[in-house]
Amino acid sequence: MSVRHDLTDGVLTITLDRPGKLNAMTDPMWSTLRDLLDTARGGEVRVVVVTGAGGAFCAGSDVGGLLGHPELLPERMRMSNACILALRELGVPTIASVDGVAAGAGANLALACDFVIASDRSRFLQLFIRRGLSLDSGASWLLPRLVGHRRALELALLGDEVAADGAQAWGLINRVVPAAELGEATTALAVRLSSASPVALAGTKRLLEDAWQQTLAEALEAEIANQVAVIASPEADGAIRAFTK
Repeated sequence: MSVRHDLTDGVLTITLDRPGKLNAMTDPMWSTLRDLLDTARGGEVRVVVVTGAGGAFCAGSDVGGLLGHPELLPERMRMSNACILALRELGVPTIASVDGVAAGAGANLALACDFVIASDRSRFLQLFIRRGLSLDSGASWLLPRLVGHRRALELALLGDEVAADGAQAWGLINRVVPAAELGEATTALAVRLSSASPVALAGTKRLLEDAWQQTLAEALEAEIANQVAVIASPEADGAIRAFTK
């Protein structure tokens, strides 16, 4: 199966575990990841962390067997695409904890998460063009929103490797830490997020996601509707009472 998971104190940690292949994703791995993300829609999961084993995050999709069988491609892509979409649509915060290489679909799996914490030895590649391929796994949507159109073109059309510090400077990722501190930094962020109001987190994520398709007037109305729903939650009631004492 090559995908492990652990649920502790509301934090679902999903580990891509195929280190001999830099955690390149097979079809069964994508299927398992999709199923695990589906379970995160329930009330028990407060935060999702995606990481890789063996000093790598993910080298992308294992494309073995595709040459000569283009009819297999759409269904295989839809399976990985379902994982990218699930990460964007989950009501709980998602964290990519990246060590080593994150390439192709693996890079975009990380970029689809709400937070990306990377070790100082990590590197990101949109290597599709270097394989004679075009973008997939959400790159055409994610990259322009993260880094702007021109830098998205540079990443996509050249396929150059971007080191962790460069990825942070460009806005691809949130934070760079020494490799030895990656686990601790990821845990600290997950604990902080898991202590926040789930309904407020979910509403805030949805507002920011929907804003790309809205006018300012529509976004303002959506904020009103969401705040009315959030303020009725027990978490908001307790926090407001504590703040106003």
